[in-house]
Amino acid sequence: MSKAPHVVRTETVTPAPPSRRAVGWPLALTAALAPAFFAQAQSAPPDADRAGWMLGLNAQADEHDARSLYATSYVGVGSSTWLTFAGGKSSSPIESTDIEATTILLGVDHRFDKVGFTLEAEQWGDSGELETMDFSGAVYFDRERWRIGFGYQHRNIEIPFTVTGPLGRTFTRTVELGADGLSFDANVSLAERWRLYFGLDQFDYERDLAVLPRIAALNFLSASTLTLANSFLDHDRFIAVERDVGRAMLLSLRLAKDRSAIDDAELETIEGAVLFPIGRRVDLEVNLGHGGSDFFESGYYGGLFFLIYGR
Repeated sequence: MSKAPHVVRTETVTPAPPSRRAVGWPLALTAALAPAFFAQAQSAPPDADRAGWMLGLNAQADEHDARSLYATSYVGVGSSTWLTFAGGKSSSPIESTDIEATTILLGVDHRFDKVGFTLEAEQWGDSGELETMDFSGAVYFDRERWRIGFGYQHRNIEIPFTVTGPLGRTFTRTVELGADGLSFDANVSLAERWRLYFGLDQFDYERDLAVLPRIAALNFLSASTLTLANSFLDHDRFIAVERDVGRAMLLSLRLAKDRSAIDDAELETIEGAVLFPIGRRVDLEVNLGHGGSDFFESGYYGGLFFLIYGR
C-alpha cells in the first residue's frame, strides 16, 4: 500500500525494490507522516552470482516533540527478486496517550518482465496500548512511461483495556477486530523531466470503531498518515508531482487527504522534498510538510532520509 514514490538517481537500470514507503512517525497532532518514498530506487545491476542491496535510514520529528527512527534494507536475489527487512521505533508524547511503538516488516517483491507482485507482513504496536498485524499483497504492471498497482491487505487489531468490577477490582480485556483494505496507485511520465503520482486506499472494518473501548484516547491515530497497519482511516487519497532538475537531483510536491473511520474527521497534508546525491552511492532526501485536521492543531514536521546502495 504505497504512496507517491521518489525515483532515486541511477547508474544503470535494474529491477526496482518493493514499492514501499519508508515509514517515519511525526506527531499525529501535527498530522503527517513525512515519508521518504522510493519505489523505483535502483542500484548497480545484480548479476547471477551477486545481488544488489540498498539500505534506507529515515529520521523524522515535528514541532510537538514526536520523533521516529526507521531502517529499511532491500536485498536483491538474482535479477528479479528483492527481499525487504525493516524495523523502527516511534514516540508520540501526547498527554492522553503516550505511545512508544515498534514495528517490524518482512516483504518480497518478484518481477516477471513487465508484471510483478509484492507480499508483506508487518507487526506494529505498543504492548498494552495498541497492536496490529498486517498482511498485504499487490500486483503491479510496469512500462517505460507508466506503472499501475492494485493491492489488498488484511489487518488484525488488538486494543487492550481495563474495566472495574462492582467490588472495585480491575480486569484486563482485549478488543479484537479485523479490517480489509483495497488500494490503487499509479505514476506516469508527463514529460522528459516530470512525473505524476496518484493513489487511493479504502478500508472496511468488522465493527463500528466509534463504540470501541479506549477509542477516544487512540483517536489521534485517525488524524495522521501513519502506516496503514496502525491508523484508523476510512480512506486515503494523494497526488504528487516530481521534477528532475539534473545532476541526479529531484524535487517533489505531495498533497494528501485522509478521513477517519471513527468520526469522519479529515486530515489534509502538503509536503515538499528535495533529493540529491552526497556520495557515489549515497543519496539524501530532505523533506518538510504541514498538516492539519478537524480535531488537532496544525503544525510542521520534517525529516532526513539516507539511501545507501551497492552490489
